[in-house]
Amino acid sequence: MVSHSTPAHPIAAELLDRIAQLRTDADLMDGYARRLLATAAALNGRVAAPEWGRPTLARQAAACRTTARQLRLVAEMLLRQGGPGRSRPRRRPAATAVLPAAGRE
Repeated sequence: MVSHSTPAHPIAAELLDRIAQLRTDADLMDGYARRLLATAAALNGRVAAPEWGRPTLARQAAACRTTARQLRLVAEMLLRQGGPGRSRPRRRPAATAVLPAAGRE
């Protein structure tokens, strides 16, 4: 159960929507971590599974959990800082990173 503080001042609906989306994303990341750990557990005892598979899945799960904690922290910070008189300049969304195809240099 996640608890959060209630601000003493009204917050813009757009900011509340963003906070809710951050919390939803955090829940998704926790779910991904659980699935990665379940997959790692399913590989236990399988001869055909590469030995690096389980540790790699565990590291990926840890990264998902770290991301979930960070998303929740940002949501809480936005909730605390989102009061009146705290206008922020609008920023353009960051460009999506494009990774090179595997095997290409």
